Amino acid sequence: MAFRKINLSEENIRDFVGGDGKYLTQSGIYEVILKAVIVEQSPKGSEFLNLWIEHAGQTQPIYQAIRLTNNDGTPNLGEKLFFKMASVCGAINGADISDPTPRNVPIGAEGAEVECMVLEDFTDTPVHIRIQMEYSLYEGKIQQNKIVRNFFRFEDKATAQEIANGTDAGKQYEKELELGGKVSYKNGLTEEDVKAWIADRRSGKKEADKKPAAGFGSQKKFGAKK
Repeated sequence: MAFRKINLSEENIRDFVGGDGKYLTQSGIYEVILKAVIVEQSPKGSEFLNLWIEHAGQTQPIYQAIRLTNNDGTPNLGEKLFFKMASVCGAINGADISDPTPRNVPIGAEGAEVECMVLEDFTDTPVHIRIQMEYSLYEGKIQQNKIVRNFFRFEDKATAQEIANGTDAGKQYEKELELGGKVSYKNGLTEEDVKAWIADRRSGKKEADKKPAAGFGSQKKFGAKK
């Protein structure tokens, strides 16, 4: 039995156009190393992946980076993103991804090791990843989320679709690079709201509840044994 069989159909790998520093705190495309791709399940039953990555020598998590299934077990649109990631990491169409295995990952508080179920086929693989910062409201407070938009092969910045077609490696990367600083604001939040929130956090102020603005509501051998 395998965790997933890679399906690199044209529909699954189609490209779309929609910072830097040690920590991923801004929208942009980053060079990272996938240190651990962790499989988890939500209390309601959906399956998702957390990414434990290294960027500029700093390890850090991207929680709920890829949602694979909905609560009822049906495939989520995020599964296509998983196939894209697998492709730029070296998987071929029809390849089986090995089932996750237990491994301790320093993803807990203050670097504490936590036993996680890890897809070892991806461990220590370098890729380029595009992150879009998203800000929303939850129970009256601003939340920051890192949304993974795409993956690119490390060597030539090719996307899964470009790899499949065998042409234009890096062309989509250049298109998405132009989107570098694009940020998503939800629930009536504005850029000014978020700038003030970030400034307060940096100054150590306690965040006050935020009221919505007016108008709110309107290259590896996959499957090989290690």
